[in-house]
Amino acid sequence: MRQKKKWAEWAWDAWCVASVIGLWPRFIEPHLLSVTKLALPIPRLPPNLNGLNILQFSDLHWSWRFSWHLKRKLIRKINRLKPDMIVFTGDFLCRSKLEDKEGLKSLLSSLQAPYGCFAILGNHDYERFITVNGEGYYDVEHPSETSDIGKGFKRLFSSTMLTGQATAEARKVSQHQELIDLLSQTPFQLLNNETQLVSLKDCKINVCGLEEYSLGRFNPEKAFQDYDRAYPGIVLSHNPDTIERLKPYPGDIILAGHTHGGQVNLPFLWRKFTQIEHLEFKSGLKSIGKKWAYINRGLASVMRFRWFAMPELTLLTLQVEKDG
Repeated sequence: MRQKKKWAEWAWDAWCVASVIGLWPRFIEPHLLSVTKLALPIPRLPPNLNGLNILQFSDLHWSWRFSWHLKRKLIRKINRLKPDMIVFTGDFLCRSKLEDKEGLKSLLSSLQAPYGCFAILGNHDYERFITVNGEGYYDVEHPSETSDIGKGFKRLFSSTMLTGQATAEARKVSQHQELIDLLSQTPFQLLNNETQLVSLKDCKINVCGLEEYSLGRFNPEKAFQDYDRAYPGIVLSHNPDTIERLKPYPGDIILAGHTHGGQVNLPFLWRKFTQIEHLEFKSGLKSIGKKWAYINRGLASVMRFRWFAMPELTLLTLQVEKDG
């Protein structure tokens, strides 16, 4: 059943309307959808893979409140782009709650790509939701009477130094079996610290998917065991803090999400809403030695409020690197 709005949410919506300046981030920008198109030169890319299109989307945060308008726009735009491959970089759910199962299944089943659809899990996608606690550790979120609005305001007046470590309780959290079962009924193949070698265009490409960093499950040693260095590779890792840790491993493009592009992307404020260790990985394209990394702004969030962090699809086109 649909959840009723709490009084704090009604008050928040009323303020957004009355203040006028709240209209854009609350009622307009979260329903928009931009497409970022990038042509990336890849060292030693086989000529057969020149022009290969990979579509990334992230941070769906599916719930009963997910915008039906955004859902229709998402399906339409992805299918019009006709990507060769689709990848999802984590956070199917909101706070580990699987709501409107048939709606989520319908959305994911509406997306098709000739060379496959691949996905990894985010910190919202396990049996319990993992977030940053008051001491800066990744921890299980415990029940609270505070609304999402209240939690958002609390962040404005607090400062937490991240440790990069998960608590023992977070490490014990199991996979969300109901979500795993649902994904098995869609075109999306879930990658948990593993690499899939995909045959395409008389060639091959590695697709490597890492488990979630904030649960202590990020295990590149295991994930790259079956990686074939003779071929190029795409690496999926939800939290961009893992980008630094992935430097010694193979792969040409690292794709991440998690940050929502800062979400409230205003000077000084975005740092309060972007809980990562490496703030330089808030969003966008990064050059990491001979690799590329892209941090997608995602599609939704627990709190539907975005300021200069428009929901995003990323279309990556692989190109043969030119000499000189």
